This record gives sequence, C-alpha cells and structure tokens, in this order.
Amino acid sequence: MQNQMDRTLTILADDEPVTGYARARLLGTERLGLYPSLFMLHLWNVAEEDYLALSRSREVTVMHEDVVLVSGTVSDAFRSRGKSGTEAHVAIAPGLKLWEAAVSLDVEAGVTVSETVRRLLEASGTGIQLLSFPGEDPVVSRGQAFFGRAAECVEEALGKAGDRCCLVPSGLCVVPKEGLPVSMVLTEEDLTDVPSFNCGGDMVMRTGPAGWTLGKGIEVRYGGTVNRGLISERLISLDTGDGPWRVELVLELNQDE
Repeated sequence: MQNQMDRTLTILADDEPVTGYARARLLGTERLGLYPSLFMLHLWNVAEEDYLALSRSREVTVMHEDVVLVSGTVSDAFRSRGKSGTEAHVAIAPGLKLWEAAVSLDVEAGVTVSETVRRLLEASGTGIQLLSFPGEDPVVSRGQAFFGRAAECVEEALGKAGDRCCLVPSGLCVVPKEGLPVSMVLTEEDLTDVPSFNCGGDMVMRTGPAGWTLGKGIEVRYGGTVNRGLISERLISLDTGDGPWRVELVLELNQDE
C-alpha cells in the first residue's frame, strides 16, 4: 500500500488559476446517474481577488497534478470566520447544467436509443456530447415524447436499453447493463488501506487521487483474491493541510463471480 505524499491541488476559476490561499480542502461524493453531485471546496485566508474570481465564475475545476478531480458549475459561494481565520466555501455541482435544462422533444418511431440520447442532449442546449454508446443499441418501435428535466429524460431513454450513465468533463458516458470490460487493475500498491465491504456487498477501497472514472470496469488484486466490477461511487476527502488525504471507490462487484 502506498501513501500519497504530494498534497497539492490546482484550482481554476473559468480556466484561470487561483493561488492566493493558505490551505484548501475538497470534500464530496459522486454516484452513477445524472442527479447532480455536490462538492465543497474550502479555502482558508483566501485573497479577496481570488474569492471574487471563484464566486463569480461559471465553472470551477480542481486538479491534482494532471488529473481533473472535479469540474462543475458554482452553485453557491460564501465566507465565514473561524479559529484559523477567514474561510471561503465554494459549492461545485457537476451535472447541474443538464439537471436544470428543460427539454420538450418528440422522437419518431424507428430511432435507436443512442440517437434519441443525442437529440435530447442537443435539445438541452448545454453543449454536452454523447461520448460513446457501448453495448446493444436497440431501435424503439414506437414514437416517444419527452418533456421535463433533460437529465431525467436522458435516463428515461437509456432505461429502454437497461443502461446507466454518468457525466465526465468531456461529455456523457454510457454504462451498458452488462457492464464494461476491465480497463485497469489495482493491486496492494495502489491502495492506502485494507478493502472492506458495505452492507450491500460492494467493495470499498481507499486510494490516492487519480483518474478514477465512474462506470469503469476494474480488477482488484489484494491478499490473494481477485475481484472485478465497476466503479459506482467515488468519495473525495482531500486536505492540503494535515487533514485526511484519500479517495474512496465503491466497486459494484460482478454478480457472476
């Protein structure tokens, strides 16, 4: 097992770096699906110009080294006073644009699920693109009518194929009902603690910040056992000071293993 030593975070407000602060902490959770996640970025003794840049920005991105940890819409920003000085709090909500966008769309019979999703994303006006559509892509034999939140309409359309999805900074990823093949292997060297299992039987792993993407198929080799599944949840608790520095991944294990 390895310990993450580099406790640095790169913060961008509309692609402009934010550096005038003494300490930063990033907390939040994201799960498969299109319900908006919420991450809180806490900054101690932040410079006035940097706080204004964050509070007025359209999008905030937090990175570790070259890896994007969180990127999303700023839903709130405020300041408070504590024992360690003034603390700025910035709420970052990935997926909020798609959740707040409304669509009204009729789709004729004979259109595939993937094409339906592409039309819904276009109608949302968010600029979000469908990145890929692995697995089966059935044709819907009847006409469809969508009205309401774009995110809920996309999930409704994907439900006809039994698929799930998630948003990444570059667009929409579809996770087919049969899952995805293993794209990465984790060993004891990649973990910072002994894996455990939650009440639902999913594996919970602690590791460092890296390019963990929801929906990806992974293999975990630990203590002479091998487990395979997909990442269904990611929890972040990163503090550039002396607080926790970890990422927890919830692995939805393959049922046939």
